[in-house]
Amino acid sequence: MLMAVVAVYAQQPENEKSMGPSRLQHFRQHGRGMMAKKLNFSDQQKEQLKNINGDYQQKITDLKKHDEITVKEFKTQMIALHKEHRDQLQALLTPEQKDQLAKMKEKRMEMAKVNAGAKAEKMKIKLGLSDAQASQLKEMHSSTFTKIKSIHADNVLTPDQKHEQIKSLVLQQKEQLKTILTTAQLEQLQQMRAQHKRMDFSK
Repeated sequence: MLMAVVAVYAQQPENEKSMGPSRLQHFRQHGRGMMAKKLNFSDQQKEQLKNINGDYQQKITDLKKHDEITVKEFKTQMIALHKEHRDQLQALLTPEQKDQLAKMKEKRMEMAKVNAGAKAEKMKIKLGLSDAQASQLKEMHSSTFTKIKSIHADNVLTPDQKHEQIKSLVLQQKEQLKTILTTAQLEQLQQMRAQHKRMDFSK
């Protein structure tokens, strides 16, 4: 719960980890479909989007069949495919749609900051944090938010690479928490997380 910023900005949601390839592809296609709807794509754009995504997925499938290439070569080609795909999607948008997309991203970022602040205040009360601890957590969240924003802005990274880097930040935050919270507060936090998971599971 203290990872509010990370939870909002992770490139792939946690439940993607349990998805099979077909479900994961459906999830991503659904996301692109929602974006096309919000940006009011024309029928021509929808058809072009379908062709672009289909070609992209086919190239990735073909690349994965090349067992003879090295890991470095595979990553290099994946980055190239991702850049090509991103450029094609950008070219598909009108200037108005690009502006709308930028505003949507900015709004998500602002909402993430608001949600993170609200959750941090809630945790301060529930865990009985001192002002010094609350200040340290706020600084940690701010630093993480800035790093995640930088990762998302890095057009060289593939979605999977961005996800891995953000995942690494989550682990760093968990370790940093141990230097801020007391043993009792950490135990209480674990109990709260376990209760939160049970509530989600029961929904």
